[in-house]
Amino acid sequence: MTSFQSYRDQRFPVSNIRLLETDGMSITWGTFHLTDELYIQKYPADTNNPENKYFLSHFCISGNTESTITKRQFSIFGGQHSFFSVRELSSVHLHIAPSRRGDNSFFEYSLSQQYFKEHFIQDSRVLNDMANRIEKEPFCWVGKNPSITPSMTYLISEITRQPYSGAMRSLFLECKIIELYLAQIHSFDSCDCKILKLSRGDIDRLYDARDYISENLNKKVSISTLSREIGINQTKLKAGFKQLFGTTIFDYAIDQKMKLAIALLEENRLSLTEISDKTGYSHPNHFSSAFKRKFGVSPSMFEFRHQ
Repeated sequence: MTSFQSYRDQRFPVSNIRLLETDGMSITWGTFHLTDELYIQKYPADTNNPENKYFLSHFCISGNTESTITKRQFSIFGGQHSFFSVRELSSVHLHIAPSRRGDNSFFEYSLSQQYFKEHFIQDSRVLNDMANRIEKEPFCWVGKNPSITPSMTYLISEITRQPYSGAMRSLFLECKIIELYLAQIHSFDSCDCKILKLSRGDIDRLYDARDYISENLNKKVSISTLSREIGINQTKLKAGFKQLFGTTIFDYAIDQKMKLAIALLEENRLSLTEISDKTGYSHPNHFSSAFKRKFGVSPSMFEFRHQ
């Protein structure tokens, strides 16, 4: 979960990486394609504007990443987000695994120490934990990483769309990053820390369950059907899925339907009836209601804003 902003190594197969910077923050996003696992060591001298890297947040949209910072190892899987903070950037070992679905995709933002302190949330459990430890050692979240929610996906979509320029762009980016920051900290503070023992086989089956849901968004998949398809009992399926991915099976299915809906609305090629069918809703009104509950705006209004 180290920054991708300054990799220039030719072994790093960048296909499309964008960088935005404003006072006190940096924003990076992009996609790249891997055919094999990639190992990179990154040094402080490789980093642009290191003063902006006090708090770094990473959203792993697809693919898996494993990092080692000052001998502390942590991982983040596709569909999850995490963060870390260091007073001074040390060397970082980065291991990136190919996405199971093609391109690796990510979004990240980082904040300067001054900006972070100005926006410190006093009653946040995870931020207070970080503040108490950062003076002595680098901080990284070593618990279960929360899942990227549809609201986060929507905010990331708004940021990467860049609807403004000049001073308006800076203000827009700051507002959206603060929204994303608040949503992210809330998700960490809400984490359930109870741990269920999962074997390697259990984990593989749970990933198969996640893939099965994602590949059948136009269908209503029951827990019993999913349990039978992947070969794991319903109790472990429900508890293990929530532990591994930070969300329930039902909420994950809804989240993926909404992510697909956003992508289809942005393409502006299908009618709302067709989109509701592709996302597994029996009637466009049901789809519109679910979409508005998630994003606070109707699908038609979202589509209008993105024309």
